[in-house]
Amino acid sequence: MDLYEAFISSVPAHLRVRMAVRGRYQAYVETEGGAGLASLPLPGKKPYGDAAVCTDWLGRPLRDLAAQLGSDDMALSALGCAAVNAWFNRRESMEALGVTLYPPEIDEGDVFRTLEPECAGKIVSTVGHFHGGEKLAGMRELRVFEREPRPGDYPEWEEDRLIPGSDVVVITGMALTNGTMPHILELCRSSEIVALSGPSVPVSPIWFDYGVTALFGTLCWDISGCRKAARCGVHKDTWKYMGKSVLRK
Repeated sequence: MDLYEAFISSVPAHLRVRMAVRGRYQAYVETEGGAGLASLPLPGKKPYGDAAVCTDWLGRPLRDLAAQLGSDDMALSALGCAAVNAWFNRRESMEALGVTLYPPEIDEGDVFRTLEPECAGKIVSTVGHFHGGEKLAGMRELRVFEREPRPGDYPEWEEDRLIPGSDVVVITGMALTNGTMPHILELCRSSEIVALSGPSVPVSPIWFDYGVTALFGTLCWDISGCRKAARCGVHKDTWKYMGKSVLRK
């Protein structure tokens, strides 16, 4: 089954959209019993304007909004991703799967802190910039791939040549939103560890059927706080209400 269809078809048909917000940095979607976030792709790293409630989606089936994941409209695709996460990234379902959860006040669950012992002597590639990756101790080499590369980064078009030789690959969840995830996962077939990280990641064992071995996602620990922060468009405030989640194959 197509990766996107696997996630979209898993969203129950009876759930409805209670809130949908296109924030300045993130999309936020809320349904019965859960809420989800997804990062907005920001061309030129410039945030969107004031946060906007997507009134056209309120009351409509959550699955219909989830089906926008993969749209050419990046804001709409991010809303679709947030809708998927509103189903998968809820505390009750993650606890049932045995996902390790960390509340906002606990500084654990970081992808690089967790994987550091396994990166020793290895070639590590990251698709997207991640805080802390450059501090990994003992790795053989770090390769960072970016659509808008900074000095020292590799441009996105080098991924086809260099990712297949990587032992460890860490991929931003935004690759699901921008449509590049399926191809990137194809490039990782020989990698020992393939990890996804960030608020856009649906925390589900569905990923394990597509070659992923570790998930470092988030959950709305305090839904009312996340809702308020999303509607205000305050990026940093959102994290005060977000927990972290870790699931490994």
